[in-house]
Formats: sequence, structure tokens, C-alpha cells
Amino acid sequence: MTANQLTLNQSGKILEISSSPLKINLMELGFLPGKQLTLQHRAPLGGPLAFQLEETLLALRKNEAELIRIEVLY
Repeated sequence: MTANQLTLNQSGKILEISSSPLKINLMELGFLPGKQLTLQHRAPLGGPLAFQLEETLLALRKNEAELIRIEVLY
């Protein structure tokens, strides 16, 4: 499963970031294997997704969130 498939307020543990030119950027933002993220907001019409990552709220485009492979926690 990938981060863009989470439902609102659902959490997941990051397993890996898929190979992409954006991989390093996502890792620099803190999206690292083992960390927990929670989907806080989904913008309408396929807009950005807001994820809670520790104490930070970060918005990603859908195609960026598709690069983050996760294991659903609850």
C-alpha cells in the first residue's frame, strides 16, 4: 500500500521510498523508513494530501505520496 491510499486519520509506518528523482527530497523532509505518518487532510479534486509526520504537517502531491510504501497501523 502507498501513502496516497490512506483514509483520513489513518496511520501507517513507512517501509520504503520507491526509486525516483524525488526520493532524496522526500527523505530530506523526514519521510524515512520506520517513521509513522497520518493522513490529516485530502484536498478536493485530486489536490495535495497533508500528512502528520512527528510534529510536522507536510503536504505532498498525490504522485509524490505514491512513492511512499507503507504498512497500515490502524
